[in-house]
Amino acid sequence: MVKFLSKPNSNSTPGERSFFNRIENYFEEENEVYVYFEPAVGDLRPDYLLLSPNFGVIIVEIKDYKDITLKTISKSGDWEFLKYNQLTSISNPFDQLYQYWRRIQNRVNKCEFPEPIEIPITKIAAFTNISRDSDQALTIEKLSPRMIFCCFKETLGRNDNFKSFLNDLLPVNYQLDSTFFNILRANIIPTCRLPSVDQTNLKNFVKFDDKVKLLDDQQEQLAREIGEGHRLIFGVAGSGKTVLLIARARYLALKHPDWKILILCYNRLLRNLLFHLLNPLDFDADITISTFHSWARQFLLQDIDQFSKLYEEGEYNAKKKGKMNYFFQDFVPNLMLEKLKIEDETQLRYNAILIDEAQDFEEDWFRSIINVLDKDTNSLLITCDGLQGIYARKRFTWSSVGIQARGRVRRLEKSYRTPIEIGAVAQKVLPQSLTKLIGQFDEFLLTKQFIGKHGIVEIILCDSRDEEYMKLAEKINRLIKQKAKLLILFKRNQAKHNFDHPLFDYLKNFKISWRDLEKYNYESPGLLVGTLHGTKGLEFDTIIIPEIDTYKSDKERQLLYVGVTRSKERLILSANQANGGKEFVQIIKPLQT
Repeated sequence: MVKFLSKPNSNSTPGERSFFNRIENYFEEENEVYVYFEPAVGDLRPDYLLLSPNFGVIIVEIKDYKDITLKTISKSGDWEFLKYNQLTSISNPFDQLYQYWRRIQNRVNKCEFPEPIEIPITKIAAFTNISRDSDQALTIEKLSPRMIFCCFKETLGRNDNFKSFLNDLLPVNYQLDSTFFNILRANIIPTCRLPSVDQTNLKNFVKFDDKVKLLDDQQEQLAREIGEGHRLIFGVAGSGKTVLLIARARYLALKHPDWKILILCYNRLLRNLLFHLLNPLDFDADITISTFHSWARQFLLQDIDQFSKLYEEGEYNAKKKGKMNYFFQDFVPNLMLEKLKIEDETQLRYNAILIDEAQDFEEDWFRSIINVLDKDTNSLLITCDGLQGIYARKRFTWSSVGIQARGRVRRLEKSYRTPIEIGAVAQKVLPQSLTKLIGQFDEFLLTKQFIGKHGIVEIILCDSRDEEYMKLAEKINRLIKQKAKLLILFKRNQAKHNFDHPLFDYLKNFKISWRDLEKYNYESPGLLVGTLHGTKGLEFDTIIIPEIDTYKSDKERQLLYVGVTRSKERLILSANQANGGKEFVQIIKPLQT
């Protein structure tokens, strides 16, 4: 079936909706036709753009003029029509189609396809209210450039007429290789590219021999057509929640360059990744990417007033009494709400707000966020996975914090990232206290399918901790020599403790260096060290988790689940069998590949 990546809406003209119905009927049995309604091609927006390996590119400009109101028609330059009994200048559709063609042809040229490959570009001017037998239609056809095809009311009024019209235009026996077609799409519609660390700059063109990764059809359609208002995305680990959020942010930033857009998350590492993937300085829109804590802190301290004083005093007392959790979870959001009551809210008004990994956000955080959302644009997107909610929070309903979610929820239940072998381990790791919530609450979902490529699970079982560390160091040494990207995860922050852990002594014996995950640049191979708490929303080729026999409580098993599901290719777990965790280890041992 034809893929509509964007469609006409209630504000579209009757002609635009009529054309939609015709192409939906014509291509109903096709599955390789991509249709965009009013896509951004640089600063231009054709009414329709159709892409397919079976015919190349179709550009469509639709005009709803009536023959009795259209008064001046010319080959180039403005046309004129009667509006309220006065002559009004309007854009020449031939000129518009030329501009669209020139822009798209330039992008096709950037593909640098081998010489035999050509990309047909068909240009259509559709006049939905003008009869082909009228004087205006005859004049339009007489003045129309040779490579622009015009269709009129009769053609658009019946499916069979429209079918005959397109059959005469489209190339016969044309077929573009799928690899070349993906390059074509990536250059004409850069927002269809998958947000990833190796293709962050949408301004860069890709060439025919480049490897390009694209959003799948559902992801691209959701990014464009998820709808206005408040929207919730509940998704399992690896289902593409962050990818979708970035794709949506890119789409909004390009469609509304005058908007202020706020992107919030919980931890600094995810904030850094979001910044790296989105490249906010590439857009004209005013984009802020921050953790909730940093965003709130900046707002409360930006003026020297009673609120900045209360914040500083509260932070000092919380540090002194060891109550920083209370300070961040309760004190700061309540102070935010108090300040927002008396502040000029237009100073902190955002046209769109997007929240990633929202399962760890507190009730009052959402209340303060909703307060700064522009009520006219009202664009809010929240992604959430209850199974990864590793920070305790009180249960609340979305409506109780001002989020209008009824009928506006999407569920992503397939994991694109996690190989099925690693997914099996993840499901065994989950404690029963969490699995029983699946189906009871919207944000707790079971992964129905793992569609990532096959992966490797290695479980290193030893009779002592020293043996475990030695075998891990040997394994890491072999992988480092293969230029692998490795991330080893601990419960506690090893960097804050100067890496005072026996495993690092064994790594030193092999002359293996490592870096704190906080300082990762997303490019260099090698060994990184991080915490399970700090990796939500991130992904790595190889994940290493030592001492899994120590993960005994439900909260620790949930942490382990988060770590396991970060892996894209290889998972290495190690344990000391003599430490009392033998029963748990035996559960996952058969899953070793």
